Formats: sequence, C-alpha cells, structure tokens
Amino acid sequence: MNENERIVYRSHFSVLITKVTGVLAALAVIIVTNLRDAESLFRELRTTGGVPPRYCPVLLGLLVMVLFLAALAVRRWWRTYIILDGTNLIVHRATMVDKQNIIDLATVSSVNLEQNLLQMMLGVYRIRIDTNSASTAEDTDVDLVLARDRAEEFKRLVMGRMGAESPVPVNPQELYHNGISFGTGAVLRHAMFSSSIAGLLIGVGGLALGSGMLADDIHGIDTSSLGEFLTSLVVLLVAVWSLVGTPVKNFLRLYDFRCMRHGDSLRLAYGLTRRRDFSVPVSKIHAVTVNQGFLARIFGYEELKISVIGMGDDDDEVCNLSLYLRRDKITSLVSRLLPEYEQLYQMKWERKRAILMAIDAVRYVLISSAVMAVAWLVIPLSLNWKLMIAAGVPVAAAVFSVSAGVTAGLALAENGVVIRGGIFDATRTLVFYKKLQTMRYDGGPIWRHFGVSEGVLTMFGGIFGSRISVGAFPTVRFEEIARRMCAARCYSPRSSA
Repeated sequence: MNENERIVYRSHFSVLITKVTGVLAALAVIIVTNLRDAESLFRELRTTGGVPPRYCPVLLGLLVMVLFLAALAVRRWWRTYIILDGTNLIVHRATMVDKQNIIDLATVSSVNLEQNLLQMMLGVYRIRIDTNSASTAEDTDVDLVLARDRAEEFKRLVMGRMGAESPVPVNPQELYHNGISFGTGAVLRHAMFSSSIAGLLIGVGGLALGSGMLADDIHGIDTSSLGEFLTSLVVLLVAVWSLVGTPVKNFLRLYDFRCMRHGDSLRLAYGLTRRRDFSVPVSKIHAVTVNQGFLARIFGYEELKISVIGMGDDDDEVCNLSLYLRRDKITSLVSRLLPEYEQLYQMKWERKRAILMAIDAVRYVLISSAVMAVAWLVIPLSLNWKLMIAAGVPVAAAVFSVSAGVTAGLALAENGVVIRGGIFDATRTLVFYKKLQTMRYDGGPIWRHFGVSEGVLTMFGGIFGSRISVGAFPTVRFEEIARRMCAARCYSPRSSA
C-alpha cells in the first residue's frame, strides 16, 4: 500500500446499534419514572383490545419523530467519515450542517483503541486520535468505530505517517508476549493506594455516623419514622462508597495493565469493562509525573504517569505508565520504558528552607485566625463549638502548611527540571526545558528579603493540567531555569540596557 494513498474510513454500522440501545435505555427510564401512568395505559389497552382513538394522534406523532430521528442517525453515520490523505487527516462530520476539519498528522499526540462490552461482542474498536493542543481538542479529536482489521490497519498507517520512526506494532499478541504486565494482585494494591485521605476521612466519619443513626432508628431510641431511617441508610451508603468507590473504579479501569516500549513509541493497554489500547510517541510526551498517594507514601510505593496534551480529556481516561511499585522497581521500569527521563528521575531535589516553612505556617495561621474571628461574630453556634473550631482551624492550617513545605522540592539538570509538591500526597514532575513554554516568578517583600521567589511553569499546547506551580526557592534557581529554557529553545535572552 502506497504510504501517501488516499483512504476513506467510515464508522462501522454497529454505532447505530449503540444509539438504539441508548434510546431504549432512555425509554425504560421514562417508563420506570411513570409506572402508574404506564400501568393505567396498559390496562386500558387490554380492556379495549386496541388503541383508543384519543391516543392515535399522539402515537402517530411519536412514530413520525422516531422515523425522523432514525433517518437523521443513518444520514449522520453515512455522511461522517475520515480521509487519510498523505500526511493529513480530513474529518468530515454531518449533523444538520456538514463540517470538515483538516488535521496535520504531525500534531497527533496519541492513537487509542477502545472497546466496551458491546464492542467486544461485536468485534469492533472505537478509535480516538488526540492532538497535542488542548485549546482545539473538541474540534480536532477523532472518534471512529471500525472492525478489528480496519482498526489495526488505520492505527498502523497513522502511526507510520505521523513521524514516528518506529511505529508501535498493532498486533495485540505483541503486547502480551513482550510487554510488562501487572497481575490482579498488583491492580488491587494500586486501587487501594489510590484512595485519597479526604475520601478515607469522609468514609470513616460517615460510616461511624451512619451506623450510629441506623442503630438508633432500628432500636427506636430517637424515632422509628421511615424518613429518618432512609436518611441514616443514605448516609451509610455514601460513607461506604467514599471508602470503596475510588478503589473499585480504579480496579475496573486498570485491570490487566500492560505496557511496552517499541522503538520511539510507547504502547499501553488496560481495562476490564472498557478495554483501552494507547500508542504514544515518546516525542509527544510533555512531562512524566511520579505520584505517591497518602497510603503509598507511608509504605514507600510510587506510580508513573505521562502527560500528553490532548490525552486524558475524558473523566474516565487516565495516563498511567505504571501501577504502584516499590522505588527500586520503578527505577528499573523507567530505565526500560523511558531511559530519556532516567537522569531526572534519579535526581536528588533541594528542599524548602525551614525558615521559609515557618514563615508560611505563621502566615496561614494568621489568615485562618482572622477568618475565625469574623466567623465567631456572625455564626450562631454554642460556645463549645466556637472554641473547638477557633482552635482547630488554625492548627489544621499550620499542619497543612508545614506538610506542604516538607514535601516541596526542586532540582535542576542540564536538560530538564524536577518539581516536587503536595500536602499529604507527593507529586514529582519531570519535564524537559524544551517542553516548557513560559515561566513566571516573583516574590513579595518578605520573600525578596530572603532572596527567594515563587513561580509557575507552563508547558506547550495545553490549558488545564499544563501549569506547574513551584514553591518558594532561591531566585537564582528560577533565573537558571529561564536561561536553560532559552538555550533549549535556541533563543538568546535579551540583555537589559
């Protein structure tokens, strides 16, 4: 096949089946929420032995609307297609008005194959192509459903034409034979370590409160009304979901996690109820993050994630490169999958100075104390509650500030920078200077007295998630980052007159 051949791809007709199932689900919801009316209607139909005349115009209108929507769906399916033309991807969409977008394959950041349960049964893949510009993601992201063979062919051609020197093989068996796999136990451990401290506190507190309320209602201590019993049950269920919701969702998302490096590209696959298969050229990676949740930080585990602009747009889409592992195993995994970032990963970071942490703690204590003083005057609570809140909030502010200061870190290498932050969890961001677009740093009178500044780094192409905050560190570090950013981008810093 000629690499510049013009090829047209149209979604598999199974997308119409998916739309029909959605309509049926909506109809079922309407019937369930109007059971009494539906029951009376069916009883009347059974009694009369046919459709009463007064319902005929309504049913005729519904039939016409259904036929119109069906014709519109078929037209949209037939008139929506993708043309692979040389190094361009032409996306033709048809709703009431036809639209056409042209995407340069050089701007593609990842090629993804996905399957939900229905698509697994039908033997089709949903293809998503993400571009490396978050500001135009909604207009340029590609969503296509193809049969297995056509999907693998499309992915191979796009990866070959987008500039990847060694396209990732699309044969699924290649990933299973040569990739790094994580068993069910590793996925369960990762799911447990993904729980946030806020979720744990809410879950434990709600569990204690809900259990007590439910026990009182069952034994009739306060009241045995159905309303308060249901309220207690809801509180208990919310508490249970706060404890197990995130681990369950992460287990379903990352089940059978596999990853591999092939030439200049990465391939990732995971998921139980929805299987995902990502292919990402290493050159499209903007940053690598090393995360430690609250529990993982206690037990010494880390996970790797990659930041690719345009990838991770969906709420249920993650960009993990690994699950939680011990640091020594993460080191070997980075060496195998991303040797370009090995030096940055192993760098020791400079910690925030103790005097600066003390100043931050005092500042937040004063601010929270002022807020509590105002709240003391305007909020009608008992004296005991006011005393507890007035003492607890400033203490919590001090604890949060000190914890954030202990976690903060900064390290500079010749080719990149390492930024560490967090409060009870810890996130270490590894980014090359050439991937940074802008940097802003400044300091107030107190910071200038100590020769330190706070800053924000922005990566190319993104909006949300592309900003990296840097805590209070010596101003000379920010000046050095600026110099190396200019050198990496081949700019000459303008000297002041």
